[in-house]
Amino acid sequence: MNLIGEAIKLRNEGNKEEALERLLQLLNTIEAEQAAQLNYQIAWTYDSLGLEKEAVPYYLDAISMGIQGEDRSGALLGLGSTYRTLGQYEAAENVLRQGIDEFPENKEFRVFLAMVQ
Repeated sequence: MNLIGEAIKLRNEGNKEEALERLLQLLNTIEAEQAAQLNYQIAWTYDSLGLEKEAVPYYLDAISMGIQGEDRSGALLGLGSTYRTLGQYEAAENVLRQGIDEFPENKEFRVFLAMVQ
């Protein structure tokens, strides 16, 4: 298991603070191609700790770095949901509509979009 995988395992086991600490330490040492994935995992972990405001820049970085596939879908959904939680409904709507455009088969984008309209 790689270091990101170990941190994900810690988060899933409820050790969220330790997972976040490890992910943040990794951010300074990883290769560029892993940076998008790591930023996504950091954002997700902040969200799971109820620290939505802190999650936003990491979601944005993951998306702008070109995270792909299922992780891109998760990053867009996470960012849209986080904006909704923060009361930033226009930003949430924009991100969720982007998710619908990129992943039309993923129904969860429409569910979250309904919550911000």
